[in-house]
Amino acid sequence: MSLGILDLVAVSVSALVTAALFWVCKLYILRRRAKQTKRITPFVGQATFLIAGETLIDCSPEGAAFLEQRRETGADRGAVIAALEPIFPELGLALDADLSKMLTLKTEMSTAVWLEVSKVGDRIRIAICGNKSAIEGRLGALQNVADTAELTRLREITKSAPHLMWHTDASGRLTWANDAYLMTCDACADLTTDIPKLPSKPLFPELDQYIRMGRTKLRCSLKLRDDDVLHWYDVVVMRNEKGVFYYASDADSIVRAELGQRTFVQTLSQTFAQLSIGLAIFDRRRHLATFNPALLDMTTLPFEFLSSRPSVDTMLDRLRELRMLPEPKNYASWREQFTAMEQAARNGTYSENWNLPDGQTFRVTGRPYPDGAFALLFEDISAEISLTRRFRSEIETSQAVIDTLEDAIAVFSNGGNLVLANDAYCELWDTDLAGALGRYDLPIELRKWQARCTPTRIWTNLREFTSQMGLRQAWSDSAILDDGRQINCFALPIKGGMTMIRFRFGKPQGPGLLGHSEKTEPFVITKG
Repeated sequence: MSLGILDLVAVSVSALVTAALFWVCKLYILRRRAKQTKRITPFVGQATFLIAGETLIDCSPEGAAFLEQRRETGADRGAVIAALEPIFPELGLALDADLSKMLTLKTEMSTAVWLEVSKVGDRIRIAICGNKSAIEGRLGALQNVADTAELTRLREITKSAPHLMWHTDASGRLTWANDAYLMTCDACADLTTDIPKLPSKPLFPELDQYIRMGRTKLRCSLKLRDDDVLHWYDVVVMRNEKGVFYYASDADSIVRAELGQRTFVQTLSQTFAQLSIGLAIFDRRRHLATFNPALLDMTTLPFEFLSSRPSVDTMLDRLRELRMLPEPKNYASWREQFTAMEQAARNGTYSENWNLPDGQTFRVTGRPYPDGAFALLFEDISAEISLTRRFRSEIETSQAVIDTLEDAIAVFSNGGNLVLANDAYCELWDTDLAGALGRYDLPIELRKWQARCTPTRIWTNLREFTSQMGLRQAWSDSAILDDGRQINCFALPIKGGMTMIRFRFGKPQGPGLLGHSEKTEPFVITKG
């Protein structure tokens, strides 16, 4: 019996000891966890931010209020850095570093507030830690310091800005101005009167009139006291409930550039007006931008029509109505040709002769300009075409005349090139001049003459005669062909340093100069 009671007591004691040990261990573990949580996790009510890459994916209500207070409305990593860096300057470098362990950033302004930066998986957690009341008080003080520094910086920026800035109240009285405005007022003021701290006389008196008209941007000029040149400013007007802000930037260079451009355009216009070539310039929207009087004279288009800035298609339609375009065989394709013409003109590859129904001929050329614009040049080449046709007719007539002669005739230029020959010459010396007149010269022909004749010095003398400079005398000599026939050769100098060589079958004729009594007169070719 006693043994059973002792066993029961022993078991009870063991159970109590075991339970006590269990509770001691549990309390130890809970205390360690509480310490770790206290060190890592910020107190409830503090600002916390969670960042993934470059995106702010979450923040506590206090964190959102902190960002709003700092006027950072972005939802990215940059907004958090911009809001916290004025207080914790090392935050940006800390985020770029390896966050293998938690970093604690402190500020020099207070030791009661610090920043904890830790990595949770692939995300970064930023928490403002410290005593809650200290956080609120210290951050407020730090915010005031940052705002004061920013206000000082902004004042310095506006005060020393190179542009003129000033503010007037609702009555138009000047209430603030930066240094550039005050210096300009000093440069315009009369030295005989005292200059107040804030000028009462407006620098640009005409602004009030334009503001009442509702304009917010305008260009004004003023004249300095010691300068006769007008100085121009571009003024921007911005209203608020307390008055009007004005911003004036120097526009002298812009005005000079515009004046130079206007002068240049006037000079070009005067130059274009004197041209005999019709000019039509189209802008990138395919509308006529500029034309000269010659275009009116050549195309007979009305001035009112061209002044209305017609498009390319409209202008070409009107030219077709006036019969100032080549009439196409296929009416359906003529507009497509105009589209191709416009594209070629933009590329600078369009150049065509327009043979008009009334017999006139226009050379139309396209020239590209910057920014997609292009020009069409109309040149009347009717006289040139007529002269070319007349020359071609005279040349064809001269060729037909010498082709009727029995004598073989060839004309060589001063450089020895064959420029003219008749049918008798081609038949005698087996020369084919069809489309290949420029391939033949005196050395080539001399080799053929020597090959067909017995040896004689006549060819050497002929070579020297054609290359001789200065005054030359006509001469003649005879040779014998390989078939036994006798041939007389006459060499005659003609205008322009050219030489005419004539071959005639007949009795042998000794070498000598051709005198005035010579029965065989030289054949003279008149070139147009």
